[in-house]
Amino acid sequence: MTELTRRALVGLSVGGLSALCVPPALLAATPPQCVTGPLPQFLPKMLSVDCATRHNFQTFRRNSDCLGLAGVVSMSFVSGGQGQYPAGNLFLFPWVKPKGKKKTFSALMPTSATLCVNATPIPGGTLPPDEFFCRFILQAPMTSFIGFQVDVPYDAFEPKLGWASNVDRLRDGKGVGVDWTSSNLNSPWFGGSHCIPNNDACEGQAWRKLIVAGLERASAPAC
Repeated sequence: MTELTRRALVGLSVGGLSALCVPPALLAATPPQCVTGPLPQFLPKMLSVDCATRHNFQTFRRNSDCLGLAGVVSMSFVSGGQGQYPAGNLFLFPWVKPKGKKKTFSALMPTSATLCVNATPIPGGTLPPDEFFCRFILQAPMTSFIGFQVDVPYDAFEPKLGWASNVDRLRDGKGVGVDWTSSNLNSPWFGGSHCIPNNDACEGQAWRKLIVAGLERASAPAC
């Protein structure tokens, strides 16, 4: 989602929103069909966090009223138009909220685990931010990633719906809200669920913990 964030959907029924996190296979009381690629089959101990991701997180912290963060994790080795990336790398990249449309922000795009170049944040009102990042920033196939979004913490009601959760405190002493859904990236990896599950289905809960641990490291000072 872009300018239409999950915060704008709280008027929908709890059941309707919760279904975003339930794979169709689970609704049918049958095991979800999970992808058995390199990472889903063998969860990494931790995600790698590059310097560009750390820089982009700091930019978000300074401008959280104007920016959110698109988040993706590479599920296999990825060769894109701008570089090559290992499996299990956490990417965070800013997207512009309505309040930031007339402002200029700095962003960095990784070209490898240690190198990066200047880039322009994702404009609001386009494709879902995670899909835009894969297609036009990394220029890499979105089928190689799972996606989510990072923003300021949610109100108490929203995490109860299943698709969002709050992290109370990262290394920089502040919290974040995480939207675990992706319009197009997650369903192939999580049994048809657009949301990274908050249970053992397709190792969903383990992936959430890995991503939160990566956010902890991303919140440390930039390289």
